[in-house]
Amino acid sequence: TWMLELLLFRTGAVDIVRRAFHPWLPEPERSEMRRQPVWSALIRTPEGNVLFDTGLHPVHVARPEATFGPLPDMKVVMTDEDGIVARLASVGVRPEDVTVVVNSHLHFDHAGNNGAFPRATFVVQRDHLAFARARRQSFPGVYWDIPALTYLPADGRTRVAKGVEVVPTPGHAAGHQSVVVDLAETGRVVLCGDAAFTRENVECGETPALDPEAAKASLALIRSLVNDDLDRAFPSHDASAWAAWHHAPASYR
Repeated sequence: TWMLELLLFRTGAVDIVRRAFHPWLPEPERSEMRRQPVWSALIRTPEGNVLFDTGLHPVHVARPEATFGPLPDMKVVMTDEDGIVARLASVGVRPEDVTVVVNSHLHFDHAGNNGAFPRATFVVQRDHLAFARARRQSFPGVYWDIPALTYLPADGRTRVAKGVEVVPTPGHAAGHQSVVVDLAETGRVVLCGDAAFTRENVECGETPALDPEAAKASLALIRSLVNDDLDRAFPSHDASAWAAWHHAPASYR
């Protein structure tokens, strides 16, 4: 019998000020910089390969400030092997082998390499597509608004493949979504995207967001989806959580 398989890839990192994720910290902690991972996931399914987020564009290897210029509170850190195409190649997967790409949202560290997958269908919430198109400065179209790409707007909870579902988790951005994967051996996991930057966000039910109330509700939804087993919620930029996970070529089944 076929079993779903989930593989996690580091697709770069950001040096970012701690208050960006944990605004409740006191000084001097809140102003410290920490290196946090950027990651993508491959879900092998009977219906094809599903990719969750495409990471940072390789332009950032040579020019960390390529997207937004130099920022005092955040710096991109990326090597050649962090590019999603290189990461997939390390497990024998080519871009044309990816059937579906799910973007949690269209920020440059989650959709930066969308252009590498012209044959895939991109699943993004309909209201997020509209939100991102209206805010080009925050969501640079050069990475995702590409004529060759096919976007399938989702309206709410949507099955992507057997055992794989997108679930709206707005707050960080309108129409943000997370992915629920029901694995045969591991059980249910939630790939949070920026609904939860870190495990602490889920634990305390609070995260900095454009819409704090929606974000709070999304964190409560994530908790309920994993039945309060927070090890099953995979936050987007948490170095200590990342260190504990299996990384490709190791996998979850």
